Amino acid sequence: MALLNVEPCSYVPLAPIAIAFTTAALSMVLCLVAVTGNMLVVLAVFINPNKDLKSSFYYFVLNLAICDLFIGLVVDPLSVATHYGEGAARAFPFDQVYIRFPYLVSCTASVLSVAALTMDRYWAITSPISYRIMFSPKRVGLVAAGIWVVSIGFPFTYLFTGNIVYAFVSAHISAVATFLAMLLTYLKIVRVLKRQIKQWDTMNDNSTDNQAKRRAILREQKISKTCLIVLALFLACYLPSCVCLYIGSLCFSCSCSFIHGVKDFHFLLILTNSSVNPFVYAWKFEKFRRAFVKILVCCKKFQRRPTIRVYPFVPT
Repeated sequence: MALLNVEPCSYVPLAPIAIAFTTAALSMVLCLVAVTGNMLVVLAVFINPNKDLKSSFYYFVLNLAICDLFIGLVVDPLSVATHYGEGAARAFPFDQVYIRFPYLVSCTASVLSVAALTMDRYWAITSPISYRIMFSPKRVGLVAAGIWVVSIGFPFTYLFTGNIVYAFVSAHISAVATFLAMLLTYLKIVRVLKRQIKQWDTMNDNSTDNQAKRRAILREQKISKTCLIVLALFLACYLPSCVCLYIGSLCFSCSCSFIHGVKDFHFLLILTNSSVNPFVYAWKFEKFRRAFVKILVCCKKFQRRPTIRVYPFVPT
């Protein structure tokens, strides 16, 4: 436990200037991408311009987008301010708890939101009849509220355990355990989908009802494949981040420049994940593409709307 209370290079708290400015610049880019993309997703589901984004899956997507938007509006700007101050003034502009706490909240919310998406897909594929009852809008709202209650409450343990202990507990319990559960769940989903499609292919009944059921299965398969891409991108960011956590916390023989670089890379990986999901939705979902286009066109028309000028009355 004594080892977990000491960080490598704790006697050199500031990163080299080049690393600090690079992290600040990348955080600024990620901020712009995350805010723009996730704001479009939030508006698309809230406004629902084409009236076709009303289901539990899209509500869970909305919750994940709100989490990513929180990162873009809060964590990214704090990262820019922190690392710019680290490079320019060679001092942190505020206590590190002010950036670590919202960062931990967002990480917990991201993990739980992706887990909720996974469970939504699991019930939709394995129990399609009871799916609409189990995942009513009211219950989805309660699940989303529970995600945020846990996400805000759990990081308070950081104030008592310290950064390293909390990071290791969070990485092993909330991250790795959740990843394994999601992977096992998706393996079962893929097996069920293959079995269902094989059953429908072997049937010779071409009635309208059976054709509609087959189209519904193919639609759920497409949605599940998209969720699998979201999960893959999530793992691609979070698993290397866990490796960086080990290196940055346990490599006492590494140089301080390397340790600071690894820690900033670990931080940027999490920020990157919040920026990529809107591109996946736009790429794989025609409903989101049409909603994005309609929202952007409406914004463009609103900007071009002619203004009415009022001139003062001058008596003759």
